[in-house]
Amino acid sequence: MTGVLAQLEFDWSQWSVPFAAQWWQETTCSVLVGIACGVLGCYVVLRRMALIGDALSHAVLPGVVIAFLITGNTGIGGLFFGALLAGLVTAGLIKLVSQFSRTKEDSAIGIVFTALFALGIVLISSLPRGTHFDLKCFLFGDPLAVGTDDLIMMAIIAPMVIAIVVLLYHPLKLASFDPVVAAAMGISVTALHYLLMGMLSATVVAGLKTTGVILVVAMVITPASAAYQLTNRLAPMLVLAGLFGAVSAAMGMALAFVTNSPTGPAMVLVATSIFAGAMILSPSEGVLFRMLRRHQIKLHIASEDVLKAVYRLAEARVACTVGAIVNRVELSLTSVNVALKTLTNEACVEMHSREVRLTPDGKQRAIGLVRAHRLWESYLVEEAGIGLDAIHTEAERLEHAHHLAEEIDKKLGHPQRDPHGTIIPTN
Repeated sequence: MTGVLAQLEFDWSQWSVPFAAQWWQETTCSVLVGIACGVLGCYVVLRRMALIGDALSHAVLPGVVIAFLITGNTGIGGLFFGALLAGLVTAGLIKLVSQFSRTKEDSAIGIVFTALFALGIVLISSLPRGTHFDLKCFLFGDPLAVGTDDLIMMAIIAPMVIAIVVLLYHPLKLASFDPVVAAAMGISVTALHYLLMGMLSATVVAGLKTTGVILVVAMVITPASAAYQLTNRLAPMLVLAGLFGAVSAAMGMALAFVTNSPTGPAMVLVATSIFAGAMILSPSEGVLFRMLRRHQIKLHIASEDVLKAVYRLAEARVACTVGAIVNRVELSLTSVNVALKTLTNEACVEMHSREVRLTPDGKQRAIGLVRAHRLWESYLVEEAGIGLDAIHTEAERLEHAHHLAEEIDKKLGHPQRDPHGTIIPTN
């Protein structure tokens, strides 16, 4: 593995080549494809249609071949309507198979798109000798083969997609999140579905020379999935997905020149890197922030356990030293010291020589914890039917949800003592 990586060559002087005048139309066309794919990908992701997007990217191949046979042109303009028709036929066939057979939709998608993709391969193999049809280009993409006609067509498709999404923003949003309500409001969910399939098919064929039918689905799904990690609102998601698609296309072109590798896969790798970054750094769903939140919760629980231990030691009139606290809680000496430092900063405890004492605020907070613990013990016995020997450990865990203490107190009829006969303190 190390030997293979060592053979990779990086020429960082080539990173700006795609943005030079010589390659401007190839880069521009790829960026437009990235924007259109990213925007449409939001609806694909939200409607859980990723498999349909994959199906469309493969199933347009016979339409592309038939359009080529009719027009003799491999530019996007010559293939557009063939691919668009093939995409709509694919969506219709999937619906028919799932409606008129016992086959589920995911299986219907697999049957239809593999059959149509196979038909496309058969049609290509049946082309007359001497016919120039670069199958590899359409399967894996070749942005450097983009011509002026391709750029013009993409310059039409991308603004058209964005315009339709803007004009039909609310119907598409409602149909994506709640199709039943949308239908009840008189919105034609089926028409919107086929409109979305048509736009997706048009974008797929526009992206054929950029990433090919194999990888174009990644440009549809990955930027949108990255945007979905960062926001819960549709409008910002659309903007971010379009931006991520554009950056993936542009930086993918640069990466391809730097590493002397195929451009389509390079774009997908950049898009995947963006998704990985969003997955890790997302403020609400990111792996890093989840770990941070879990760590903060752990520290919070530890500080409350230490605070309660200080209260109970004071209640038992035992000298509250750090060692006494360690013996009373299931925490290491380091964790206890960290918790005490936190509680000191929160003005809940004070150090007097080697003894820990509660402040008035700390005492009030500790009483709340003890109250919650004893109320939970009462609840576990009376409502859950748990034995006395098992309630303490469970109450130790539940007591940190002390915001529920008053509801439990009310439900139990304001008990005065817990199951052990100990007085339940009041706030």
